[in-house]
Amino acid sequence: MNKIVYIFGAGASKNALPIINEIPDRIQKLFKKLETKEFELSDNESFDLKLEKPRSKRFYQLELIDSLKWLYKQRVNYASVDTFAKKLYITDNEENLNKLKIALSVFFICEQCINKPDKRYETFFASLLNRNLEFPKNMRILTWNYDYQFELTFSGYSEKNNLSSFLHQLHIITKYAKEYNYKDDHCNIFKINGTTGLYSNNDCEPYSFTDNLDRTFDKQFIEQIVRAFTNATYSKFIYPGLSFAWEEENYSNIINLAVKDLEDTEILVVIGYSFPFFNREIDRKIIGDMKKLKKVYFQAPEQDVEALKERFQSIRDDIDDKLLVTKKDIDQFFIPNEL
Repeated sequence: MNKIVYIFGAGASKNALPIINEIPDRIQKLFKKLETKEFELSDNESFDLKLEKPRSKRFYQLELIDSLKWLYKQRVNYASVDTFAKKLYITDNEENLNKLKIALSVFFICEQCINKPDKRYETFFASLLNRNLEFPKNMRILTWNYDYQFELTFSGYSEKNNLSSFLHQLHIITKYAKEYNYKDDHCNIFKINGTTGLYSNNDCEPYSFTDNLDRTFDKQFIEQIVRAFTNATYSKFIYPGLSFAWEEENYSNIINLAVKDLEDTEILVVIGYSFPFFNREIDRKIIGDMKKLKKVYFQAPEQDVEALKERFQSIRDDIDDKLLVTKKDIDQFFIPNEL
């Protein structure tokens, strides 16, 4: 059987989550929504967290709103969130980089609650999962997205509804996992940029911002979000699970594992990924080491596919142009005949 690898980028979630140029307006809509009376938390109650100087739930909610406003302002000033994050990383501004990750995580968690998963994931799962809820063993997935589209879609198939269970069942591998869910004879999902959750520095256990991923956007949901935001902001042991690929800390394990697992790739399927320059070094490391690669499919809107081929060729120029195949129909994720 051919070894087939999918690469997912932001375009793969565009029917559920905003793409780069849509993010500022959506952040603004979110903090304006949180400012309404409907979602106002108590000014007389505190969270059951071990904080040095506990304040009211409302106090921390206002801090969260301020963080979203700060992210909105910075996003307007820069070409993308990644650009701003890269600047903070280069200048060793760890405090604001952490603030960005927490605010961005909250934003995407809320967006995924407001907007249900991109329906293309549902068709993808229904087409490829077997009765044991497993993808084909000759298939692998590498995603640059830190969203929960895979996990949320899988929740409709699993009896469980918690993040740890999904990571294990789907063999999802992230930067900060203490014990990888990797299996060399199964479909592994590599989340190169981490995930919009939290993790504990004590045990490297993953945590979601809410008690389960499939929630209704209501006051109770917002209270859970604010509690997690407070914990991530003030705790010495809880950190955001989002981590940009170019952050060198803790990235070598997942990258090296991906290189090892994907080196015998024969067919590559690119879904909504633009091969941005920021990721060029990692792309060259992973794709460049695919020694058996012989064919690549690019699925993207018609106006984008040729540019994708050109960017890919800056990473690999040894694949015959006839075997660089473009797929312009984006109604469903492309499934190659070789699978």
